Amino acid sequence: MLGAVAVLSLILVVNPPLAHWLTIEDGVVEWLQVSLDAAAVALIGRHLVRDNAEGERSPLDVLTVAALIGLIIGELDVDRWLFGTKVISTAFFFKAKYALPWRLLAALVVVGVPAAVGIYALRHVRTLWREGWSALGQPWGRVLAASAVILVLTELFERPLGRVPGVPHFFLEETLELVASIGIVVAAAAHPPSRPERSATL
Repeated sequence: MLGAVAVLSLILVVNPPLAHWLTIEDGVVEWLQVSLDAAAVALIGRHLVRDNAEGERSPLDVLTVAALIGLIIGELDVDRWLFGTKVISTAFFFKAKYALPWRLLAALVVVGVPAAVGIYALRHVRTLWREGWSALGQPWGRVLAASAVILVLTELFERPLGRVPGVPHFFLEETLELVASIGIVVAAAAHPPSRPERSATL
């Protein structure tokens, strides 16, 4: 993580235009984030597939994968690619130029998917609480939690980060998000099996 920060900081000092190019929207750093997040989804998804085959499923893993998929979709701006605008904007839902079936589908996705995830979390809140505290007692869980905090804080302070004098507009935001993505994939790689005693016998 520190290595990524050091490299980008060095580029910023030596070649500011290159630092700007690397960290623009849909730039190299953002695609690297997406790749790391996708790798984390694959790593955690591996546990989910095995657990599902055994008739068990970790709610924490399910919600982590769901959050990462949402993060990837947001980073890729899939809605802009499909419709030319953010589907969460009122402009999309009320402009007649967008076909009604598409608007209804978008509404279902924007409202329905988060609602389904929220209901799932509420149904498994006790298990989530137990798994969350258990994860925080392990290095991988602390790294995952720290990465999530970085992402949340970066989102909250996105505008101020883009207004720091002498720094390219997206540099700090993208650098922090890259650090978070590195942390997430490291945590996913270190994530132990849900049933280590069973894995050891295979």
